[in-house]
Amino acid sequence: MKKIILFISIIYCFKEVKAQKDSIQEEQIDFSQFADMGMADGAKRYCTSKVLGLSPNKLITVAYDLQGPHDFSNTDPYAKDNFVKEGKAKYSSSGGLRLVANVPIVSNTKWLINLGGTYWRNGYKHEKYTVNNYVGGNLDDRGLTTMGLNTTIFKPLNEKNFILFFGSADANGDYNLSDDRIGEYLVKPKITAAGFYGWKRNDYSMFAIGFSHSYRPGAKGYLPLILFNHTFQNRKWGIEAVFPSRFAVRRTFNPRTLLFFGYELEGNSYTMLNRTSGANYNAAYNDLELRRSEIRPRITFEKAITDFIWVSAQVGYRINYNFNIDQGDILRLIGSDKPYYMENTLTNPIYFQIGINLVSP
Repeated sequence: MKKIILFISIIYCFKEVKAQKDSIQEEQIDFSQFADMGMADGAKRYCTSKVLGLSPNKLITVAYDLQGPHDFSNTDPYAKDNFVKEGKAKYSSSGGLRLVANVPIVSNTKWLINLGGTYWRNGYKHEKYTVNNYVGGNLDDRGLTTMGLNTTIFKPLNEKNFILFFGSADANGDYNLSDDRIGEYLVKPKITAAGFYGWKRNDYSMFAIGFSHSYRPGAKGYLPLILFNHTFQNRKWGIEAVFPSRFAVRRTFNPRTLLFFGYELEGNSYTMLNRTSGANYNAAYNDLELRRSEIRPRITFEKAITDFIWVSAQVGYRINYNFNIDQGDILRLIGSDKPYYMENTLTNPIYFQIGINLVSP
């Protein structure tokens, strides 16, 4: 009888231990409670760049962006030397490969420094032209490409305050990798820079204000920025934003399955070389820059397939904000009424983007 009672007791204890283990595994452990372990008394403490519940940092991204059918129209309302052939084009699709790398090279309690690279391709497939004008012809022949290098620097000042800096140099233009004039684009990079001063309010929230020199609106401009990363107490919802550049509400189903609702302002200024020569040379095409900018309302789904590999799928609506031509790198402040050298209009298609990401643990 004693052996039976002992056996039953062992089985009961085993079940209790297993139940406690399963309960712990189902919880999202708050690692902030271990933040001060191992720190000697009087040692200075620094805040981190992470917010609990935030989507994982992407080290390498390989994605493909596809925009549906849309129309292009080209006008010259100011009749500058009558060099623009007005007309329309219909594109069956546009899009291309996107490669992004963002790798930490210094990571300690006092500094976090990342270096990165970007390659974005946007090719255009046309169905028909009314007139094959200069802009439409270049898009069809060579498309648009961005190649660039960037850095992100996070410097904590103490437990609550930090400084954040981002800078990039991008070679944008109507070229592809086989273009024999690619060097002329590489020596004309567009510089983007942004600086923030912020507050790490707690392990679930950080806030910063900043200022940027950016080409997201297409033309060169200066924008105030607000960074806000926040996870609500129920841990099911959060916000990830650098307003007005991008904003997203995050729904967390579990730590490996995320859904985002938001938008991004995407854009840059693209060099368009004068490719006329000889008897066909036309000085009107010198120093042209295409101001591409678009607003992308979107829904994004992200899912972990291993601890380090995540897949993502995005669907949205591409709203054309700017696709005009300037002659020279003109500063255009918000609300500027300076006339463009050439005006272009794109209609707005649905777009899709799928990708695979290598993330940090």
